[in-house]
Amino acid sequence: MQKIWESSNFKEIYNVNTTPFESGFPTLRVQTFCHSVSYQNWKNGNGFSRPNIIAFLILSGNQQIIHSDGTKEKVGEGYFSMLNLNTIDVDFLTTGKKTERYFILFEINPLLSAILKEMFPAGLPSFNSPAPEKLKKLFENIRDAITENSAEDSRIGGAAYSLLHEVMTQLPANPLPVPLQLACSYIDNNFHRTHLSREEIARHSCVSISTLAAIFRKHLTTTIWQYISNKRMENVKQLLTYSNKPINEIAVLCGFSYSYYLTREFKSRFGITPFQYRRTSRHTQI
Repeated sequence: MQKIWESSNFKEIYNVNTTPFESGFPTLRVQTFCHSVSYQNWKNGNGFSRPNIIAFLILSGNQQIIHSDGTKEKVGEGYFSMLNLNTIDVDFLTTGKKTERYFILFEINPLLSAILKEMFPAGLPSFNSPAPEKLKKLFENIRDAITENSAEDSRIGGAAYSLLHEVMTQLPANPLPVPLQLACSYIDNNFHRTHLSREEIARHSCVSISTLAAIFRKHLTTTIWQYISNKRMENVKQLLTYSNKPINEIAVLCGFSYSYYLTREFKSRFGITPFQYRRTSRHTQI
């Protein structure tokens, strides 16, 4: 089934998977394929947050990805990314005259989770594709599988698996050891939890605490706790600059049980209070 959403600054053609869903059938479930064209200053507004994983490829033009912590990332033609929209809320802003892209929405299920963990142990991929035409063709294979009259989830899932396999093949090599990649990815996604522990991180990374601590010292010249603290402070500064959230709410979002602890650590590290930093950083942005 095809749906078209259109306004003065965007046009999106959706091919929706209408095959009956069998909850116990082990397949990759692609809900939607979309061919999206947006024009300058288009923004998706309320974000894409929903229980899906999005995979997208920019075919032409430029976009800015705006993360929930306020960080901004400029991307262009050939950029591929996968995002878990159930845990990461992002906005997209078209910065050039026109941006064209393909994207698909995966339904999150145990099979998809297992495949992604095996193919991308360091976390969902984002990179500039060295062969975007290959990815473009594989996206189109998914679209064609969805639009066939006799479409079946098994064929759609097979086309989706081929796309994921090609992404894995194209993914640039990460020079860091896999346990360190796993640990950093886990911390990046869980730093907001007050009781995040070294034991939990090491268990997720499949090594002992002492081994993980040694890897952090060797490759990042820091400790596990310092990496967590740096990640928290990085996000505190982003939220102070780009959001209107009160200090006590920022403290909770960044892993501090009370705003007192955030203020104490922030002043110890930067010499000013979070409130003073917010006032200064916003003045700098003007």
